Amino acid sequence: MTQKPRRTFTDEQKAEAVRIVGQSGKPVSQVAQEMGLTESALRKWVKQAHIDRSGDTQGSLTCAEQN
Repeated sequence: MTQKPRRTFTDEQKAEAVRIVGQSGKPVSQVAQEMGLTESALRKWVKQAHIDRSGDTQGSLTCAEQN
């Protein structure tokens, strides 16, 4: 079985997907399907965006702290 090449996304693409989830009221699973993303990736991006915005990390690192 051959593996598909791993796709990469820019920070802008991730932010746009997160924005759509937040503004559309649609479930993450539906937005992911409509955008051709995996649900797990989009959920991770949404979670990270929440951490970055809130500052309440509870042990999680913001994007700035990860770099």
